[in-house]
Amino acid sequence: MTPPTHHPHDIAIIGGGLVGASLALALEPTGLSVAVVEPVAAEGGEPQGPGYDERTVALTDNARRIYTDLGVWERLMAQPQPPQPIREIHISDRGHFGMTHLSHADMDGGVEALGYVVPTRTLGGELHRRLRHSAAITLHCPATAERLRARESGIVVSLAADAHNAPSTTLSARLAVLADGGRSPLARQMGIQSGTTDYRQSAILSVVATDRDHRGRAYERFTDEGPLALLPHSERRYAVVWSTARERVAARMALSDAAFIAALQTAFGERAGAFSEPSARTRYSLQHGITRRPIGARTVTIGNAAHTVHPVAGQGFNLGLRDVAALAEVIRAARARRQDIGGRDVLEEYAARRRRETARVSGFTDGLIRVFGSRRAPVRLARNLALAGIELCPPAKRFLLRRTMGRVSAGRVRSA
Repeated sequence: MTPPTHHPHDIAIIGGGLVGASLALALEPTGLSVAVVEPVAAEGGEPQGPGYDERTVALTDNARRIYTDLGVWERLMAQPQPPQPIREIHISDRGHFGMTHLSHADMDGGVEALGYVVPTRTLGGELHRRLRHSAAITLHCPATAERLRARESGIVVSLAADAHNAPSTTLSARLAVLADGGRSPLARQMGIQSGTTDYRQSAILSVVATDRDHRGRAYERFTDEGPLALLPHSERRYAVVWSTARERVAARMALSDAAFIAALQTAFGERAGAFSEPSARTRYSLQHGITRRPIGARTVTIGNAAHTVHPVAGQGFNLGLRDVAALAEVIRAARARRQDIGGRDVLEEYAARRRRETARVSGFTDGLIRVFGSRRAPVRLARNLALAGIELCPPAKRFLLRRTMGRVSAGRVRSA
């Protein structure tokens, strides 16, 4: 039997999706040796994992600044389909009078956009390209981490033997970062537990054409089933995120394109124009989960491995990216102080820095779903009065925009 091989690193990142890849690039200037373990192989040079599919991600202005610091944003803007700016957001409660309109012009100091819509394949492709060409990052792909073993001075990551009969491999590092998505089995293995609430909804995703220019306007329309979001995707096209009751998902996914467009038009109305030409539909279950203590022995969880939130207000990936900024900063500071980057004191510092914002964003998104999901007449009246009040109150608009744009916590990733 061939003995396992051994590769020493400073940091092992388990999961090469958008969050894990972003962290690897954020750590690149530190001089630390970083290994990234990703189970899904690339094909034709393009990543194929769940973080790199046909979905879109709405990046806040704070996320734009992070990717600017990493040298990624300029490359994204040069792509054939560059990030699409969101300059306005129209929020409404279907069948009721409540409505508010948010604009980039409402922000103090002015910003060019409230956020940006980027296909995950475009963003993932650029991150993956950088990983492959980095001298400081070792990419193990395809490779699956199946076990973690913490030691006094480091942690051992055991990789499974692959389908091509390659021998099992072990990686040693001072710190393991779990960026392997929700319900991470390795997190549970290390005693990192999270509570999960099932919303009994799934998000149906598609891209549809419309007969008019979107002019950078996004829509969030609350329905009895859940929120229905339209995000500017490209010229006269919207990315659709349709929260659907669990019992209706299969039937809605099985609709013909024409029937799907008709159902979407009925649910949303005519404000964004006449829809047509839907892309292939995908779906994923919607849950709420938070890890109260995202750290274990020489282990830290980030992104969906640490918290999952409803896609309402587009906070999920942006929250994970702020994990990246905070962890990179904590590691950089610890290294300057000559601390053990995987030691308990450093991990406690990171957990303390992220605790408040994670709880705030998680509570904010969960609260929106519960308030707008209620069918009680007093709650309906209150939420519509609130929407109408926000429309008439500029300070309330600025407060809501700071929440959704990540301006409450303005984390950055320095280039050196």
